[in-house]
Amino acid sequence: MNNLIIKRSQIVEFQVTGTPSTLKRYGALSNPQLQRNNVILYGVECFTADQLTATPNGNTVIASADADQVVLTLVDTNKDQFVYNFPITSLIRSSVGGFVTLFKPRLINLNDCFIQLTDATGVSTDEVVAFNFYYQLVGE
Repeated sequence: MNNLIIKRSQIVEFQVTGTPSTLKRYGALSNPQLQRNNVILYGVECFTADQLTATPNGNTVIASADADQVVLTLVDTNKDQFVYNFPITSLIRSSVGGFVTLFKPRLINLNDCFIQLTDATGVSTDEVVAFNFYYQLVGE
């Protein structure tokens, strides 16, 4: 297991709204802490129902069996998709030897980040994919 120095962390939820579809992008739920353009993301991990059954907001987390149907895209403040269609199974610590996925630190725009389903079978309306974002603020 790696020893990550955590400057700040926040659970970020991407909710499947409406009828689950492979043609739709699902954005992050409102998160005032991270929706400023002064957030430098340097790491991320993903939780499924095996690690977190519900979020602190009371939302049901996607089942582990459905994790292989979800990909994540992260977008920086320059509109660059620096992580594009990344399988969330590669972000679940128990699946990758306990490691958090680290990035070259980037200013992100959470409003432009999204998840997509590669297969909607088994995914239910209003379920969330929960991530823990490791970040710092500009100037920290």
